[in-house]
Order: sequence, then structure tokens, then C-alpha cells
Amino acid sequence: MAEFKTTVRMSGFVLSSLMFQHLNSDTDVEGFILGERVAEERSNITDSQIDQVQLEHTISIQKHVPCRALHTFYNNVGMVNRDEISRILSNHKEDSVIGWYRQRRNTHQQMTFKEQLIHQNLKKALSNQELVFVLLTATEVTSSGSTHRLEYSTFVSHGSQYHKIPILVNNLGMLEQQDYWRVSTACSSLSHSQAVRKCRSKFLSSDDNLSKVEHISNMNDILLTELKNACKDVEESERSVEKLRAEVTALREAISKRSTQQKRRETKEEPKPDECQENVLLCTSLKALFPNAPLLRTQALTLEGFPVLELCCDTDHDIDISAKLPLILDCQHTKARKRKLDTWERSSEQCLLPGLSPSSKRKKNLGDTTGLLFESGSDTEVELTGENKSSSPVF
Repeated sequence: MAEFKTTVRMSGFVLSSLMFQHLNSDTDVEGFILGERVAEERSNITDSQIDQVQLEHTISIQKHVPCRALHTFYNNVGMVNRDEISRILSNHKEDSVIGWYRQRRNTHQQMTFKEQLIHQNLKKALSNQELVFVLLTATEVTSSGSTHRLEYSTFVSHGSQYHKIPILVNNLGMLEQQDYWRVSTACSSLSHSQAVRKCRSKFLSSDDNLSKVEHISNMNDILLTELKNACKDVEESERSVEKLRAEVTALREAISKRSTQQKRRETKEEPKPDECQENVLLCTSLKALFPNAPLLRTQALTLEGFPVLELCCDTDHDIDISAKLPLILDCQHTKARKRKLDTWERSSEQCLLPGLSPSSKRKKNLGDTTGLLFESGSDTEVELTGENKSSSPVF
């Protein structure tokens, strides 16, 4: 059982050159395509002893030769001019011609009747019944013309019918590794052949001995071995560098952990300082001297400088005033005596009889003053004698 498969391949730079030529021309473009055909036969034997023969026909498009204008090698009826074809392909071998191509705008991917007629006449003129026709059509996707779409395909004739075969572009898409082995080399031109002939004498002797080429290949092998050794050395050095980096990162992590642990220990051992140390003795003395003035015992002020009543100290600090602040007690006793005397004087003045003489009142006031001075413990002595009968007191 035989299967027939046809594949058309094109290199990326050939497709890009076709697109460049098409997009930079004002009219349709046509020309010839050069390349080669490769036929392979594969036989697969299964367990049932049935041979499966697969015939693969690969068409490789390697180059294109454009015509200077339309209708160059044929007339309006579709008849082909053999001399004009030879003139167009003067720098190339006609054996490498595998077909022709046409580039159109805003049309469908379908051969016209005139193109089919030209294709049949071209096969007769070149004596090649396996010619292919490559059609490229471009359409504008957007109204502004900023985006274009290009479709390309190959048409192969089988009798009177034409089959459309897609083109596989090398290095475009996912290709298997074996597909690169099947790709043929680019089609060489006459200028390339002439350049090779000129340089042939430098590498080949008169008896076609490739001694210099062998020396170059040996030198290439030596360079490859040196390159492999250098790659091994670089690989080993890179691995050692990676190990050193891993060790450095591990040491940095260990140092950071130790530093954090040491900081935690230091914070636990050191006592926390008080945020606000209060003067307990001052607070107790102010509370004792001015019990009705709580604003004096505050430690917070507003932005305007006024004390805050809500933050006054009302706690009892349990301080023995007689032991630590004895002067405060003396001051308190003196104030208490003064308050008592003031209250007694006011009460005595209220209780005086209306018939009392002014002299007796004056004597009474002087006696009270003397007793007050002696009771206060003052060092100043004031002498009031009866001989001085003047109304003004003498100090």
C-alpha cells in the first residue's frame, strides 16, 4: 500500500523578499521560482507483515527571479515566448526552474482560467510536467491601510485539476529536528560558481589534493577540543562560585539570627526607663501647702500654656511629712495660728459692748498686738509704755 505526499518548503528570507517586492510595487508582480525537488520513499513494516510505502515529494523554493513588467513572457492569448524566457533566465540554469509565481491584490486564493492556460503552455515550453504555481494575495485589513494580510499557497496540477498545497516556511513555527536535515541548500547562481572557481586554486593543488583543507580541518578540531576544555573549566568555576554564594548567604542568615537574638536579650535585661519621672516630694509638699489648688500638681500644659486639670496627681505617695519635710509642718502650724487669731479678733469685735470707751478699745488692741508678736516668736521687740499717751503707736 503506497501513499503519496507532496510538501512545499520555502526559506524565510525568500518569503520576506517576495513580500517586500510585492508591497513596494504599484501593480501586480510575476516571475519565476528556482529550487529543487527531492523524492523519498519510506517503507514501514508492522507486526502484521504489511508493508506501508510512503512517497514523499518535497519541493524546496530557494530563489525567485522577477519580471520587469506583466505579460513579459506571454501574450494576451496565453501563448509563451521561449526566447523571452531564456533572456529572463540568462544568469540562471533553466534546470533549476520549478515553477512561476504571481502576486495579486484584493483577490481570492484561486487560479484564474488565463493563469491555468499559461501554466499548461509553460510546462510544454520548458519540457517540465511538474511545474508549480505560487500565488500570493494581499488584502487590507483596516480602512486606513495600516494593516495588511498576505496569503500564500502553491498549486500543483494533476491532469486537468489543480490542487492547493500550503507552503511550510523554515524556521517559522514548530518544526521537528529532522526537518532541518531535509532542508536543501540555497540555489547557487553563476556568479557564485565563478567565485568558487577563482578560489579553488588556493585550496586545491594541481592534482586536486586537499592538503590545505585537511590542515584547516585539523586546526578546527584542535580549536574545538580547546573550546570544550575551556567550557569545562568555566562550568567548574561557575559551580564553585554557586557553592560560595550559598555559603555566604547561609553565613549572613546565621549572623542576622544571632544579632536579633542578642538584641532581644539586651532588651529583656535592661530595665525600661520611666516615661515620666514624677517628683514625689514636690507633689506631697504642694498638696500639703495648697490642698485646694490641684492645678499646681499637674505635669501637662496646653499649647497656650495653661495646666490640664484632668492630668493632676491625686495619688497618695505614703510619705511621712514629719520625718522628711519638717519645715512644711512648722509652716502649717503658723498658718493655723494666724487663722485662729483672725477668727478670734473678728468674733471679739462683734461681741464688744456699745458703751466701751475708745481708750479701752485701743488698750485692748495694743495688748492683742503685743501678745501676737510674742506668740509668733519674732525677735523684734515692741515696747508699749503707759507714759506715752499719744494716740499713735510707737514701733
